Amino acid sequence: MQTLRRQARIYALQLLYQADIDPGADAPSRERYWSEGRASKKARAFATELVETTLAHRERLDASLTEALEQWKLSRLPVLVRNVLRLAACELLVIAAEPPAAIINEAVELTRTYMDEESARFVNSVLDHVRLRAAGEGAEPPQAAGSP
Repeated sequence: MQTLRRQARIYALQLLYQADIDPGADAPSRERYWSEGRASKKARAFATELVETTLAHRERLDASLTEALEQWKLSRLPVLVRNVLRLAACELLVIAAEPPAAIINEAVELTRTYMDEESARFVNSVLDHVRLRAAGEGAEPPQAAGSP
């Protein structure tokens, strides 16, 4: 059984994915999404906070992720991986309501659920780099054997 926060992250990921593939998607399209779902009020509220905060801080988040990627371009990553990274970076850098290890673990689990183990390791590496930079610690940029 999924926790409320995990379910909210899944909803948020779906909405961020939609916004990424259809930049014209707006608040009414998000409302249509909610009208078709069965989310609890709490899950919807947290998902909405995640989506709105991620979209509001997207430039800052993308800059932090681009810095962490170093040899990769954010735009070249699979849409799902890119949005898992944005979502988790938002929680790490802007919301900061949970311990970084818990946020990174949730992002890795989301990636593992919808992608593969290699992508999950890549997400873990990138987010750890973001976490270390935010904490002012040095970090080696992620090294990936292949594309995520």
